[in-house]
This record gives sequence, structure tokens and C-alpha cells, in this order.
Amino acid sequence: MNNRTDVITVKAGISRSGRADLAAVTSRGRRFVTVDEAAGRLALPPVEAARKLARWAEQGWLRRVRRGLYIPVPVDVEDPDRWSEDPFVLAEAVWSPSYFTGWTAANHWGLTDQIFRTIVVKTSGRVRRTSQELLDHKYMVGHVPESMMEWGLRASWRIGHRISFADEARTVIDVLNAPGIGGGIRHAAEILDAYMSEFDRCRLVEYGDRLGNRTVFKRLGYLSEQLRLGDEQFLAACRRRLSSGVSLLDPSAPNRGPRVMRWGLRVNVLIEESLTGS
Repeated sequence: MNNRTDVITVKAGISRSGRADLAAVTSRGRRFVTVDEAAGRLALPPVEAARKLARWAEQGWLRRVRRGLYIPVPVDVEDPDRWSEDPFVLAEAVWSPSYFTGWTAANHWGLTDQIFRTIVVKTSGRVRRTSQELLDHKYMVGHVPESMMEWGLRASWRIGHRISFADEARTVIDVLNAPGIGGGIRHAAEILDAYMSEFDRCRLVEYGDRLGNRTVFKRLGYLSEQLRLGDEQFLAACRRRLSSGVSLLDPSAPNRGPRVMRWGLRVNVLIEESLTGS
């Protein structure tokens, strides 16, 4: 016999004046409420507005995303404590300007069938921790300079909000730059394989130049050669852009394995010659 009882939070009652104040800060379909906005709409000092928002959150009318940021909870929700907003819309509200990349973008564009629960997001804003949570959603957050937000992105719409994803080529280059955001170098190779079967390989060279990390060309050239994805002209373009020294094929794997000097790589992870069987 199971004696466990699930506790469902029911919205607490609210006075007529309180309901009017709540309506004032959540009117016009606002999906997010900040302390400053509430203070302005209610003509209150920010400290008092913050207390009001916190009280409404305790009563179940709002949910706190993070300090100073709340989302209104729909009136018909039975369990306010478990209700959440779209994870991409949340990320854009918190880390704007931002874009989604890595395994998240690869799945969005059909470059992988694997689904990861953690969402990979890059922002030009300050990042204090790589692993973060908003409500019930997990994120891997990284910083990029503002100049890296000016190319290789494509807009997408989520429930009326415009967000940005790395396009197909930018996704590949971002993953080769930091294989960890793609699930490791083996999964990065699968993403590259899927890309090369459908999209322009020359765009990878262009984007690699824009990124400015020549280690990307070591991984791009080696994987393309290993998987027989690129012609000699493409491989030569990669070789012309190699940095000096020996880099790790997968930075997260141990520093051991054979060195492939024509690509300036220590192959510390084995890559199968064929990923698709084609």
C-alpha cells in the first residue's frame, strides 16, 4: 500500500485590489514580469514591488524564474509549482542576446536524432556558471564575444517569441571548436557526416575562418578524411589553415593516443571509418 500523498499547490485567494494590481503587471499577454516593470506600473518603490511579486509567487499566481524575473501562471493550471514556460523562451528572456547551438541546434536542424535534456545556449552577456537551471529546465551556458553573434545564425519562432539558432554550418563549426557541446568528438563526427551529405562544405571553411580557431580545421580535415567525406580540394583548404603544434582530437578525453602529424592532432578517441554504413 502506498501511503505517499502528492501535494498540489492551489492558488491562494487574492483581494480585489490585489487582483487589479496583478492584472496591471501581467496585462497585454506579458509572458515575463520584472521588478522594475512592476514598480513602474504600480507606482511603487522597487523594494515594495519585489515583495509584492514574491508574495504572488508564494500564492501561486506567479513563478519565479530567477531573482527579479517572474512568469504569470495561467489561471487554469492545477499545480502552479510544476507549471513551466517553454525552455527556449525562458533562456532568451534571461540570457539575451543569445543563440542555441551544439547538440540542441543539431537536433533542431535534423543533424542528429539524439535528444539531450540539457539545452546549449551561447550569450554575449556575462556567464557566472556553465551549468544552470531555470525552473525545471537545464542549460549549458557559454559566453561568446558580440562579434560572434553577427553571423551564422537563423531566426526561429517559439510561441510568438523570436529566438536564434546556429544555422547548420555554424552548428558544425561550433561543435568542432568545442566538441563537448556536441556530446563529444564521436557525436561531432556524426553531426559532420549528416551535414556533409546535404549541405555546402565550402560554408564550413568560410565559417571556420570567421571563428578564427585553426584547431577547428584540424578536426574538420581529419574527420572528413577519416570518414571519406571531403574531396582533395576541400582537404587541402583545411590543411592550408592548420595551426602549429599538436592538438587533441577531443579535449575532454585523456592525452594519449597516436599523433597524426599531417593534421597536427593526437587522436585520443577512435573514430569509425563509416558512421552511416553508406
